[in-house]
Amino acid sequence: MKLTTVVSGDMALAFLGEDIPAIGPRFKSKEAAVKAARQYLEKISEISEEGQNTAFQIVLSRQVDGLYSLVIDSASQVVGRLNNLDELLVKRFRRGLNRKLFILTCFVDSVEGQECLVLTEGLGAVFYAPGTIVG
Repeated sequence: MKLTTVVSGDMALAFLGEDIPAIGPRFKSKEAAVKAARQYLEKISEISEEGQNTAFQIVLSRQVDGLYSLVIDSASQVVGRLNNLDELLVKRFRRGLNRKLFILTCFVDSVEGQECLVLTEGLGAVFYAPGTIVG
């Protein structure tokens, strides 16, 4: 299955299923991508064990260089930070949040394009994002 992916620097965005955005860093090595995805999942699991109804907040903020950062955090700590997102990628991501869901995963550069680990390895975290904040 050919996945249409938008790439911005070291980040990638794809829309899965019924237009659910999957976003995350891109890697040249599959091993590095799998390691990073597992680290995200471990951190989310640790935070979730602290409280069953753990709320996560998604904040999009402009960096000093004009690019954007997407930060996913809970009340106690940052789960993930995606830096250097360009404005087009942010606009597409925000438009894709109409279902208020998105997937944090990793991507691997391949000959066919971007390999999305949530599809090939089942590695990704689904977030419900009713109130994404843009600063």
